[in-house]
Amino acid sequence: MLAGRDRELGILRRALVEPGGSWCVGVAGDPGIGKSRLLSEFGELAGRAGLALCSARASEFELHVPFGVFVDALDDLLAELGPERLAELGEPQLTLLAAAFPAISAAARIDLVDVERYRLHRAIRSLLELAAGPTGLVLALDDLHWADEGTVELLDHLLRHPPRARLVLALSCRNRQVSPRLWQALCRAVADGTAELLELAPLSRAEAEPLLPAELSGARREDLYRASAGNPFYLDALVRADRDGPAPGEAPPGSDGELPAAVHAALTAELAALDPHQRTVAHAAAVVGDDFDAGLLAEAAALATEPVLEALDELVHRDLVRPGRAAGLFRFRHPLVRAVAYRDAGPGWRLRAHGRAAAALRSRGAAGVELAHHVERSAVDGDLEAVAVLAEAAEATLHTTPSDAGHFLRAALRLLPDAGPTTPQRLYLLGRLAKARAATGDLRGARMTLHEVLRLLPAQLTSLRAETVRFCATVERLLGRHIEARAMLEGEWRRTADDDPHAAAGLVVALAAGEVVERGAGARRTRTLEAIEAARRTDDHALLAMALSIAALAPRADPAAPGIGTGLDEAAALVDALPDGELVRNLEAVLWLGWAEASADRLTAASRHLERGLQLARAGGQTHVITALNAVHGMVHAYLGELAEAMACFADGLESAELTGSDELRTMALTFGCWITTWRGDLDEALRLGKEALAAEEGMTVGLTWRSGQAAAMLGQAMLHSGDPHTCIELLLTAGGGAELSTIEALNRPVMYQLLTEAEVRRGRFAAAADWAGRAEAAAAAVASPVRSAVAQLARVMAMMPVDPALAAPLALAAAAAFARVGVAVEAGRAHLLAAVAFATRGSTGTAREHFDAARTLFLRCDARLFLPHVAREERRMNARRPRPGADATPVAGSLAGRFGLTGREREVAALVSAGLTNREVGRRLHLSPKTVEVHLSRVYAKLGVSGRTALAGRWAAEASAE
Repeated sequence: MLAGRDRELGILRRALVEPGGSWCVGVAGDPGIGKSRLLSEFGELAGRAGLALCSARASEFELHVPFGVFVDALDDLLAELGPERLAELGEPQLTLLAAAFPAISAAARIDLVDVERYRLHRAIRSLLELAAGPTGLVLALDDLHWADEGTVELLDHLLRHPPRARLVLALSCRNRQVSPRLWQALCRAVADGTAELLELAPLSRAEAEPLLPAELSGARREDLYRASAGNPFYLDALVRADRDGPAPGEAPPGSDGELPAAVHAALTAELAALDPHQRTVAHAAAVVGDDFDAGLLAEAAALATEPVLEALDELVHRDLVRPGRAAGLFRFRHPLVRAVAYRDAGPGWRLRAHGRAAAALRSRGAAGVELAHHVERSAVDGDLEAVAVLAEAAEATLHTTPSDAGHFLRAALRLLPDAGPTTPQRLYLLGRLAKARAATGDLRGARMTLHEVLRLLPAQLTSLRAETVRFCATVERLLGRHIEARAMLEGEWRRTADDDPHAAAGLVVALAAGEVVERGAGARRTRTLEAIEAARRTDDHALLAMALSIAALAPRADPAAPGIGTGLDEAAALVDALPDGELVRNLEAVLWLGWAEASADRLTAASRHLERGLQLARAGGQTHVITALNAVHGMVHAYLGELAEAMACFADGLESAELTGSDELRTMALTFGCWITTWRGDLDEALRLGKEALAAEEGMTVGLTWRSGQAAAMLGQAMLHSGDPHTCIELLLTAGGGAELSTIEALNRPVMYQLLTEAEVRRGRFAAAADWAGRAEAAAAAVASPVRSAVAQLARVMAMMPVDPALAAPLALAAAAAFARVGVAVEAGRAHLLAAVAFATRGSTGTAREHFDAARTLFLRCDARLFLPHVAREERRMNARRPRPGADATPVAGSLAGRFGLTGREREVAALVSAGLTNREVGRRLHLSPKTVEVHLSRVYAKLGVSGRTALAGRWAAEASAE
């Protein structure tokens, strides 16, 4: 009987009929408050509504079974779908799904690394969309306060990216015990209006009445209700106990405090009423798992199968155990009953029972992950077989649920002897633990683990020590500890310089790379030359390519430095000549080469190298480079005008940031997401992303790096195109530390100066715009980049257009050609658009049409929707300027325009304002922002010597009458 939950059931009924999309309902409350019962009732409602139901619950004693609750919920559904329906997902998706669902087999090897486990989450979302089909699906997941971290990550992803299907996600948890991440995700979905949260309160006395036996006296009913505090499960336990005598009071020794004393005593009394044989079977059932079969139960209890079946009959009769969803399986009537039975068994007995369960599962061919939670509860120190099982479980989960892998690795390390012949094994496990911790965002834990590795590594293992130090230095930098990273690399370099030239070369190259990223030491040219020299003394072509690429980036403030282009040519040739098997051992070479090529405007080559690097990184599971490769590749896609591909890269970066907790990656993804979203025309979303990025960047302690000021620049661009040039200018100058942009990395300054130029033009401050254009040209000359030079030309064109469009036209054509040579498509389109406007202003309509067409073609190809209305608007203006046959060529108030120098746009604004239109209405009519209309109007007032709209209307009417 479901008492007192009419309001909640009404909300659940509405969720089943909510039109379109995905809907989530969270049910939260204390243990025993009725969450499971409400989900069960919801399942029945779903069935009557014609929706399929998949349900499962997480378990307290299987906290580290990856995606356990999803596997349990979807296992039967996968069998129903069958291979043919599943094949609709495609082999790549099935390959990913096979990593989480044993029921799915895939022909290919999994191609997944831990920071890209969002790809698995997306595959599961696709699976849910397929499973929902046309009729719909309810996925009910209970007791999620015990969910493994992989499940929590997956639910976070689904709540942020609901499946496009008729899917109702019903979740229950104890709000005081649930993972903060899951609770925040659920609360965020509630705030966004995509979820409903039901927090269950205790039943009132009247609501509890149907749960109390009718034969009890009024006083006894009141006593039982008061003792239960309105909790349905507690009330049920007390009523059961009352049938056999007075309701118990104090909890017996061994109560863990999770339950009230009286309830704990009541449940313990249920177990005490069993005979010793039946109680042993109940204890074994609590050990074996949430769902158990008689065969495994018999082996865990060390009993014959027939007596176990007899005992199960009695446990079912007493309603301690109930039949499970599948034939032959059983489960406790409530997780709290299992918890009491587990603790009632005693620690020594539990240890032996877990050992027997592990042995039974091993004989059945179970994988390490299935054995691991039994092994870690039964193994003793020095049990190397148990260490091997836990290590196997860690390897199986490292890429999909690295938090679980970390748990298994810590358990294995606890069992391993501290010294002696197991030291190599300890070093291996510690190395994997550092990787798992880094993948979950626990950088401090990864740092501590790596320091332990370095403590144990013998000095003579120079190559392994150098590799570990480089990884540790990367972690130190991610924690903002740049001085420590540099000192660690230099110390190890000095120690190995004489003994191992190859290890020493790797360390000095890492030092040079750190200087370029950090920029705190000024990215000394001497350091990069030292790195090249050291790399040349080895036979490591990948290391030399990396050193040459770093050198190409380091002297960005000194474009006259010799040999930069030649070094980049050599680096590219070295990488191209390396077979995959050699290159995969140092994929940082590809990262640095791609970055250097992108900075040197070799965009096509950069894209090719970065794509190869990503394929190798995924195949080799190299977490530490894949996110950076993806980010740089996204920037290259954007410059090439491949905006959809760029957006996919940055969406991936944001997912990786959510999984790893990387503030740096999150800032980068938000920043460039703002950039691409602006160009694609979704200005509201661009502003949201840009504001988040700027807040994140301001919260980080970063020096003069390649990303300095990027968040402000991208948000400024979005503000500019949203009609707010003033805020754009303010953002850029604040981020740059003033007009010199001294806090901005040299390569980024021309772009920011171009934005400042455009903003001043939109404000009507043409002299200021010309000044910024001059600064853009000087900044471009300092970095000798064709793209930056073309950007500066674009700034000059923008500054000249209002005053001398005839001179602006050839500059715009030169900029378009420069962008086209490098492949920068969107900016080439903007240059064509400016050229078209310049030619149209001069009256060269044929040439103008050619460039309008060129701009439109590029914007359509790139999906740069922001600029398409600009093309249409300028074409309409050009056509409007052409005299109509038989019409008087003299404009209205022409003498006014002639005597006072009003431009064509100012005449249009003046005429519409004089007709009584507001600034907003004028803006809509002329496709201008209200602020731009205000600028034009202020100029009209100044030229005509009038003080406001009324005076303007009178003057305009008088002049029109005079004509």
